Amino acid sequence: MKRALTEGRPGRAALDVYEQEPIYDVNYWALTIPNVLCTPHLGYVEMHGYEYYFGVAFQNVVNFFKGRPENVLNPEVLA
Repeated sequence: MKRALTEGRPGRAALDVYEQEPIYDVNYWALTIPNVLCTPHLGYVEMHGYEYYFGVAFQNVVNFFKGRPENVLNPEVLA
């Protein structure tokens, strides 16, 4: 892909998935090519967001097994 992009075939690319994530190397090949737009995986997600969402999801599971379900979209199934 690197060779194709540097030769202009395709002319542009937008990437959000990489061989290794996250990218810490500022010299990573895709970051050095001007016709490549790089975003984090999923584009909008970052570490604190994952921690929050997975924390809420995990707490929902814990609460369910403690007999105190929360955030249930169809509470009628619990009756």
